[in-house]
Amino acid sequence: MEVVQVQPRDSYLHYIYVPTKGTAIRWSFNTKRNNISFGLYRRRGQAPLPSSSDIIFRAQQQLQQRQMSAGELLVPENGRKTDDNDNDTYAASTHSAASHRPRAKSVASTKLREQGLDEILPIQHTNSSSVKVEGSYVVEEPGNYVLVFDNTFSRNKAKTLTFSVALVDADIKASLSQQSAQGVTGWMLKKKRKKMQGWAKRWFHLSPSGVLSYSTSPSSVTRGSIQIMLATISSNPDQRMIHIDSGTMLYHLRTLSEEDHERWTSAFRVYRSGALENEDQQIDHEAYAAGLVMNGGHDMNEVIEKGIRGSAALTADVAQFSSNLNLLTDLLQQLAGVAGTRELTERVSGLSNQLTRDQKAIQGGADEQHRQWHTVKEALSASGGVLYNSGPSTALTESPEDHALRKSMSARSSVLSEDFYDAEDIILAAGDDDEFTEGDETTGGDASSDEDDEDDTSDHNESSEGSLDLSVVGDCHRRACLPSPAVGDVGSALSVFRKNVGKDLSTIAMPVSMNEPLNMLQRACEELEYCDLLEQAAKLSDSMERLIRVAVFAVSGYASSQYRTGRKPFNPMMTETYENIRPDKGFRFISEKVSHNPLIIAAHAEAKNYKYWQCTKIKSKFWGKSMEFMTEGTFHVTLNGHDDHFTYNKPSSWMRNMIAGEKYLETAGEMQVRNHTTGEYATVVFKEGSGGGLFGAPTNRNDIVATFYDAKGKKCRRVVGKWSDKLAEEIDMNKRKLAVLWSANSPGLDDHAKYYGFTRFCCELNEITDLERGKLPRTDTRLRPDQRLYENGQADEADAEKQRIEQKQRERRKEFEQQGIEWKPRWFSLQSDKYVDPLLIPPASPDATPASIGQSFQYTGQYWQARESGQWPSDMFDLW
Repeated sequence: MEVVQVQPRDSYLHYIYVPTKGTAIRWSFNTKRNNISFGLYRRRGQAPLPSSSDIIFRAQQQLQQRQMSAGELLVPENGRKTDDNDNDTYAASTHSAASHRPRAKSVASTKLREQGLDEILPIQHTNSSSVKVEGSYVVEEPGNYVLVFDNTFSRNKAKTLTFSVALVDADIKASLSQQSAQGVTGWMLKKKRKKMQGWAKRWFHLSPSGVLSYSTSPSSVTRGSIQIMLATISSNPDQRMIHIDSGTMLYHLRTLSEEDHERWTSAFRVYRSGALENEDQQIDHEAYAAGLVMNGGHDMNEVIEKGIRGSAALTADVAQFSSNLNLLTDLLQQLAGVAGTRELTERVSGLSNQLTRDQKAIQGGADEQHRQWHTVKEALSASGGVLYNSGPSTALTESPEDHALRKSMSARSSVLSEDFYDAEDIILAAGDDDEFTEGDETTGGDASSDEDDEDDTSDHNESSEGSLDLSVVGDCHRRACLPSPAVGDVGSALSVFRKNVGKDLSTIAMPVSMNEPLNMLQRACEELEYCDLLEQAAKLSDSMERLIRVAVFAVSGYASSQYRTGRKPFNPMMTETYENIRPDKGFRFISEKVSHNPLIIAAHAEAKNYKYWQCTKIKSKFWGKSMEFMTEGTFHVTLNGHDDHFTYNKPSSWMRNMIAGEKYLETAGEMQVRNHTTGEYATVVFKEGSGGGLFGAPTNRNDIVATFYDAKGKKCRRVVGKWSDKLAEEIDMNKRKLAVLWSANSPGLDDHAKYYGFTRFCCELNEITDLERGKLPRTDTRLRPDQRLYENGQADEADAEKQRIEQKQRERRKEFEQQGIEWKPRWFSLQSDKYVDPLLIPPASPDATPASIGQSFQYTGQYWQARESGQWPSDMFDLW
């Protein structure tokens, strides 16, 4: 028996592969106190998936929104004649326990059909809390079946589900229950989702079917599970780390000993070997494996020839498909002339249109696969080499050369595979993984330090450059669109990601096609798009009202990212700068790259009524199917006319489904906004998405809840909404009475998706207006040639310039190292900062005693003076 918890408005999906016709699926289940709905579906296509369970959880349970694979090749639904005995069995068992209350159609059933799953037994409500629900179904076609336990109708009640599933052969009537085998079990440390929470000890179970699940103890309810076959696994033996990325969820695990690490990785390896063997039931395994690894016993030319023959056979199948489609079209034309068949004609016509689209997609894939097999053969013939790998195709350890070859060929040979990267495992070098450091094995809640009573060493309320009046600058005309739509093939750069799983991508040279025509220094300025909230805060007399406006401002910085998926900003060069003067918004802004490794960005903005600054360490990591964006550091706000000093941090964001499915950006975690002067603070929770799934984006996402506390820690105010749309305060903590505080602007561009998903404000960031023309220092981002070429749509020229600029920086850094010169930032200096973590910028010497107070790069106050005088320092580097 298996026990799981199904969250409200979510579903639990259990997959089971039935290899032979006539086999019966038998199930039994019950729930505690509250009922649940049940249905049975079939996944199209006969390629076996390991039987597994996936739970879709809500935010408080560690991103357990789980998605089920759906077939890419859609075929018409076969008419199925159901055996009368089967209907009797099902009616006597499951339907006898069904509730007769009328219910609206299940949300889950709609989603499952949209993703190409065939309904066998419709989702119906059961009286599972009062009786044990049992049922069976004799399959007429081998394939993957899905048992759906649906709780989408419940708004706030989770259901504890106990169930068992077995296969019974029609001839021998022998039970093949999947729960009989014990599998691999043991304790591991699992990294908690929120920052500073550390690691928690969890009990893990790897079932024979390849499902890795975890719970707080061996006897407690399963809290989450992940299907190993559909995930990318990377490991770091030196740190005993294992990373598992399914595309929608990410587990960072650490074993308790080296022996445990070997035991778990060996178990994954054995399972993956078995999973690959299952592919033999549908395709020629040797031809398929040629794209992953070459075994020592096979000649490469023989394998490639098999691949060519296989792709030729696929082309022939497509030709037959096209012939059948033509016959269907002819029948449709004849049917149109028969009276009284309008509805049937429309249905068949819709099916015909769908088949036509599918035929084009399949034909394109077959042609591409056939062409690529010939390309591989020609390339190998030209090189005259034969490559071997004596290890198994699923080994977690291999030579770098073999590993690079395997990944490259895997990408080429899997045009028709929706999981072309799933079968690969990666071993990380010792320096690639900074997810764990010794001493991090803490399992408590949020780590926090006592409030520091020292006086601030610098007064940011005093302007270092005299009065600030931007009205004398005047305004200017700004462009409404980018000069060119998006260019560059994002997909072609994924191979670079695959070679750097688990590494900080900000330290790796990427093809220009992975970028958007903005720089990280300019992205820092995007935080000020809704700076009017700070202007409002400065005019309020109540400190709690000011805190609310600053917290809403902190959240508003995410709004412009909602349309941008799949591209990253340009990495700035060392001492590269960016300025932005906005008389219309009343601020001036300066940012600089102050550290190369780690990448640290410092920024400072000032207006008549506020000051804003940040010193943040930026990281991005690719985990196989998703990318994580981390911003470590502290953001500061002070308001003129008040003694307030606000700080806040930012949670991580993830780009989901980068390999397959609908890509979407998700921010989850907790942000704390604190007024250090009054002691008031806010806790902002970014909720994980829920609903939807099945390789699509969650239907309910981007929600936040901000709770405000007074100096005594008493809860007093609450703000709710979506960071992508609007935020509102609950008047008197009443959820039915809302007052809107902020609404996001529309993108402001016609067809913004063609222009990298930019908003109007983003489009203006890289423009050289009359305010900047002839007045910028030569280090300013707007003068960077590769980014300018890319913005103009010249991707090839931009890539060449980017490589030249990066090489120039490497040579200068090497020259400095030889001469013992330290490369220091120009406009920011390293100073003590009691508001930041001492580990953000550790002491330069590894032997130094850890500091009790942190450090950050802070503005020196000299940039605007130099700009106004036009006398830039003569020793500024020529970065371009």
